[in-house]
Amino acid sequence: MKKKNPQIYSRRRFIGTTATGMAGITMLPSLSSCVKPAAAGSEITLGFIGLGRQAMFLLNAFINIEGVKVVAGCDVYGRKRSRFENRVNEFYTNAEQSVEVKTYEEYDELLARADIDAVVVAIPDHWHALVAIAACKAGKDGFVAYRIIFSS
Repeated sequence: MKKKNPQIYSRRRFIGTTATGMAGITMLPSLSSCVKPAAAGSEITLGFIGLGRQAMFLLNAFINIEGVKVVAGCDVYGRKRSRFENRVNEFYTNAEQSVEVKTYEEYDELLARADIDAVVVAIPDHWHALVAIAACKAGKDGFVAYRIIFSS
């Protein structure tokens, strides 16, 4: 039996890949209308739901974006909540900024905060949908780990 070489593209595979790519490109302009632009000069306040390894990786990215303030986190484990608070406080102390960070055990408490604009959902896969739906119902925009972006 011959082994297929993944480096070699057949004509059929090339056409299929190209068609898929073109379909994605043509959809991009229509998807951009789903995103609400932030007002000039305004900050986006961000909360994290789930504070494990994935969240810590994402925290390093989001906290460095100009105009984004990380203000809350949620996890069922106290150790993860403490680690999150320490990292965020250390970042803002080093940046000479004053931001009050609060952590929660229940994600509903975080979603109830009116000052939070968006959430990062970094919890186990089987909880993604439930928490993303709750975030939408609470009027929050968000990012679900594994790059699913939603807007309320």
